[in-house]
Amino acid sequence: MTASPDWFAKATPEQEKAFFQRSLQWLADKYGADRIVTASIHRDEATPHLSAFVVPLTQDKRLSAKEFIGSRDKMRADQTSYASCVADLGLERGIEGSKATHQTIQQYYAAVERGVKDRATISPKAVEPRVLEKAGFMAKTVLGRGDLVESPEMIAERLTKAVNEGFDGTVATASTALQERRRAKELQDTANDLRKRLETFQGPFKGLTKAQVTEVLKVAMTFQLENKKAKEQRTAIRQEKIKNAPIDRGR
Repeated sequence: MTASPDWFAKATPEQEKAFFQRSLQWLADKYGADRIVTASIHRDEATPHLSAFVVPLTQDKRLSAKEFIGSRDKMRADQTSYASCVADLGLERGIEGSKATHQTIQQYYAAVERGVKDRATISPKAVEPRVLEKAGFMAKTVLGRGDLVESPEMIAERLTKAVNEGFDGTVATASTALQERRRAKELQDTANDLRKRLETFQGPFKGLTKAQVTEVLKVAMTFQLENKKAKEQRTAIRQEKIKNAPIDRGR
């Protein structure tokens, strides 16, 4: 779970903390806190993100990722719901029902090639001073003044502007390609991290049938709930002792 790099670049530490807290709460509200095996924030990439492992255990104690994820309409509703819980942090939902399509790698690089200029050509005429103001008859004959032309500094400025404008498309294409490569690396690193975590999680269940895995998870969640209740009871007892402790007012 993440947001755009632009948002993270501008977000305050408080906003970033609130974003991840609400993301985790959204997961707990949707799937149940007892079904979240682990959740961690990754800051080792360009864009921080939250990774979570959720056990897809249904209300009738079945393992069903399909039922958890649901149809396309359900996923669209989840996107809207999630966007709503972080909207006041300055985030907006993506365009719902967007008709945008993905390009193939061949199409993408063909477009990049069309936008690239490998060299700039400056003609001899381009470096000649341009006439800014023609001298009139009186200026030429009486004052002996010629036409007003560009200074060397003006010529340099004009040519620099022309070169920069000519390479605008190339710079934009290169910038886009760099962002895409960086994003692809982030996604690959995240996928590798999730794969490693999933392998660690699946290790204890190797050799078990689906029914046995379900039973183990049910027992584990029962222990988790019991531990949570025991902790709450200990906290309540400790608070009660503090509340009832005699106060030494001195003499």
